[in-house]
Amino acid sequence: MPHEDNDAIPKIVALILVGLWSAITLSLTLEGVAAVAPPYYGVFTALVFLLVGRLWNIEVERLLPTGK
Repeated sequence: MPHEDNDAIPKIVALILVGLWSAITLSLTLEGVAAVAPPYYGVFTALVFLLVGRLWNIEVERLLPTGK
């Protein structure tokens, strides 16, 4: 749902991070790819989930206004 104050830059950054995380995760699960988990894979995964969770909360707050 488009909003006038909807900033697309955080969404683009989140999509890039999720895409990168997905590519890394898929390369680790495929047997044909000789990949080793990056040293900070757990931290990167936590960052991606934190960012996406925060952006989801912002979108939910815009769609479901509270009585504050």
